[in-house]
Amino acid sequence: MTENETSGAIQRYGGYAVLGVVVVAVVVLVVWLFAFRGGDEGPVAFDPAAPEEFGTVGLEIGLIDDHRPEVGQPAPDFALRNARDPERVVRLSDFRGTPVVLNWYASWCGPCRREIPDFQKAYDALDGEVVFIGVNLAEDADQAVGLLDVFVAKYPALLDEDGEIAAHYRLPGMPTTFFIDADGIVQSSGAGLIVEEVLVEELARIGVTYTPE
Repeated sequence: MTENETSGAIQRYGGYAVLGVVVVAVVVLVVWLFAFRGGDEGPVAFDPAAPEEFGTVGLEIGLIDDHRPEVGQPAPDFALRNARDPERVVRLSDFRGTPVVLNWYASWCGPCRREIPDFQKAYDALDGEVVFIGVNLAEDADQAVGLLDVFVAKYPALLDEDGEIAAHYRLPGMPTTFFIDADGIVQSSGAGLIVEEVLVEELARIGVTYTPE
């Protein structure tokens, strides 16, 4: 190819090259906007005042991590339906960066009823320093939310509809509570009623200072 022919080729294909770069840039921008700004079906940042709006539409539910929960180890991740809006699916890892009190409850469980008011009281007082997550065991959304509504409890609630996550977490009884630090590490767990004094002690294990009024 002569110098003139080479120059002509560059001129002919140079325009396509520029167009290709522009197309790629536009695609990257669209992907960035979707990933970081979210779309209508994208994840919604957790708002403590509106837990019903939290979660992502269209995610699969179930266990994500197959390791068992152990003190000093990461809490196994999972995805469950938001009890207040079952179209939205919430992952435990959505709360990473904030300490978590993960509590299995059910409407038939007497001790669950006794501890919910203390959980809500701490949730309000700590105002975002910690998140309480109620995981309802094998009941429907009306039962799960109905019990929380009795005590005006507004913290997030999820539906463990078939008990798969409870089985993986090896629940020894009801209620069962896991205290998970901001890095997602289980610091303590146990079955039975969590009274306010115990709640103060266990919150301290996950780096949260709570002084009930």
